[in-house]
Amino acid sequence: MSELLEVIQSTKPDNFTPHIVEKTDDYIHVEYESPILGFVDDVEFWFPPGNRPIVEYRSGSRLGNYDFDINRKRIKALRLSLEKKGWESVGY
Repeated sequence: MSELLEVIQSTKPDNFTPHIVEKTDDYIHVEYESPILGFVDDVEFWFPPGNRPIVEYRSGSRLGNYDFDINRKRIKALRLSLEKKGWESVGY
């Protein structure tokens, strides 16, 4: 989880500022605030119980129906940064 926290703080592909609002042993909730209009996106990470080293995530905008793929790009940038640290990604 410490590597994930490091990547969250250092990876800003969209120039949104990350704020960790909740952190437990198996869960992280991050708010990303846009630099211009102050829009907030929520990103959640959950480590399910068990022996498998898996993290599940969700990223979404609070307002609007279209985000210009910012959430998708953010998750991709986080995944690529984690892969450099030896994490594996499954999905797109």
